[in-house]
Amino acid sequence: MAVMRNQTALLPTLLPPLVADVAGLIAMFVLFPPLAERLDEPGGLNALLLSVGFIVFCLGVFRLRRLRVMGGGEEEWAARNWRVALAVLFALVMSLAIAWQLGFFRSGLQVDTRDLGEGGSASYFVFGPGAWLGFSALYVLVLGFTVQPSVAPGSRRWGVTATLGLLATNAMLLLLSAQARAFAGEAALWLPLLYAGLLLLFLPPRLVYIARGPGFPSPAGYVTLGLFLMLVGAYALAVITG
Repeated sequence: MAVMRNQTALLPTLLPPLVADVAGLIAMFVLFPPLAERLDEPGGLNALLLSVGFIVFCLGVFRLRRLRVMGGGEEEWAARNWRVALAVLFALVMSLAIAWQLGFFRSGLQVDTRDLGEGGSASYFVFGPGAWLGFSALYVLVLGFTVQPSVAPGSRRWGVTATLGLLATNAMLLLLSAQARAFAGEAALWLPLLYAGLLLLFLPPRLVYIARGPGFPSPAGYVTLGLFLMLVGAYALAVITG
């Protein structure tokens, strides 16, 4: 009987990552090629697209952290210092992506600071990048600081919230992978580094979910993590092969 109860308990925790990762895999084939082609050419609309995706991503991770833990497990998968450090890393990558789309790196090499003057130079080289970094630091608040869980396990709302949160995470994975295509080119030597980088950026939200749902050690926890590792590998390969 205990085995049967454990098996039936697998479905509520496996369904959200399964739905999110299947959707992510479909998006890789359908949306990745045109999105990578679009993001390859810097533009303001692309920066807006990344920004909107980032806000949705932050909301998704926030909703994941609002889930109450199933079975009385640990709410946090890592200490706050580690979570803040990983969130800062994500914020830096996000701010660089926005800056690249706004043409900052291209124009920065051509700007003559003597023509801009002291105030113009400060606005261009300090306030602009500072605004992008400050915007990206929203993720530090979402991942690093305390969030009061309010969604009770075992309810339909728990499953819907988890699914939407994981979908938002995979949508951001799609966007940043498409952006990475503009930098990586077709050099296969980038693949291990790219895979490790995507894991550092996107593994924390998945661990947030595992800590609240299937947990470790459990079959559902390992399957949930394994699905994500394979999805990240597929995206890393898609970035290299284009």
